[in-house]
Amino acid sequence: MGRITPSSAMTRHAASPWSASLQQQTRDILAEMPITRDYRLHFKHATLGYASAALEDVFNDRLLLRAKTSADEWLFEDVEALLEAGWAVD
Repeated sequence: MGRITPSSAMTRHAASPWSASLQQQTRDILAEMPITRDYRLHFKHATLGYASAALEDVFNDRLLLRAKTSADEWLFEDVEALLEAGWAVD
């Protein structure tokens, strides 16, 4: 497993690359916790690629994204920190 990067260490984006509606959809999905086939929520980032969060982590107020193609992990305090870092639901 790779090193977990806290959201405070990530670059804050002055303007999200994602639309306001996708950012709101990200907030809504994290608030509603839909059941997915793989028990994960999937996210995308314009430069870091794709990641997912285990529903179990999210249920336990741990917003930990794990990269799909590397061992990178990112931990966020809340959904606003996730959005400010440039992530959105995929």
